[in-house]
Amino acid sequence: MRRLLSTLFALAIFYAVASMAAGSMLPSLLLHPPAPTRTPTDRDAVFARLAGRDGRWTEHALTGGGGAVLELFWLHRPKSKGVVITLHGFGDDAWGAVGRLMDLPGWDGAVFTFRGRDVHPDIPCTLGAHEQWDVVSVVRFLEANGVPRNRVVLAAASQGAGVALLALSDLEQKGGPLGGALLESPFTDLRDATRNDLHGTLGGAEFLARPAECVALWRAGRIAGFDPDAVSPLKAARGLRTPLALLAGDADTITPLLGVQAIAVVSGAPLTVVPGASHLEAGRQVSGGWQAWADGRLRA
Repeated sequence: MRRLLSTLFALAIFYAVASMAAGSMLPSLLLHPPAPTRTPTDRDAVFARLAGRDGRWTEHALTGGGGAVLELFWLHRPKSKGVVITLHGFGDDAWGAVGRLMDLPGWDGAVFTFRGRDVHPDIPCTLGAHEQWDVVSVVRFLEANGVPRNRVVLAAASQGAGVALLALSDLEQKGGPLGGALLESPFTDLRDATRNDLHGTLGGAEFLARPAECVALWRAGRIAGFDPDAVSPLKAARGLRTPLALLAGDADTITPLLGVQAIAVVSGAPLTVVPGASHLEAGRQVSGGWQAWADGRLRA
């Protein structure tokens, strides 16, 4: 019996130490995801394809959340209906989401990388805490340059979709609603997002990592200066006046359908579910394509 108790005690100590060690390593993965490697030639090719014969790009320096410097690229198109701001996902940059502007040819586009991490990758990602103020800064810049709020639309996926909801809550506290937001697979809150991400790696054993998750989020918040519990797109979605449209796959394990459904309930937004689509596949697999879905939602 004494041997059994000693073994159990040793296992408990080992588990506690392992959890603390994992919790110490995880913040680096959360705060410093590697950004895609893209050359100026890659970017110029994207510029040319999106501008076509009649469009033109302008570049602007803005101050975003936490004082981060943003490079905003504004695509001006003739006879534009307004401006679509594209918001990218975790570990991506502006150029990973800018393709959505090909599906919305009647609109200007505004693109940037959260926290300017494409130019300054040493700046920590804050998982939405400071990124929401990047979006607020861009919207206010557009307003200052003559674009009414009701002609601004957000097009976002995954982390970007969650950030969009956080930013809308901030913007509507000091102004009217935006023209709309097209959101694919938003996350509900940071704790849920961390659990789901690790579940994809650890499977059913993820519950063993819960203490490490708590330590990791706490340390990430202390390092980067934010409160993890305050980053909740689910709470931000409640009572929004900006028209929303949600898109999700029912086979998504990173931002599970249940969470997107909860956001749809509290916001009253229509939700399109794509059977069999996993994370970020809904936009490619939705009936008629993303462009047809977006056009229908924008008309509504």
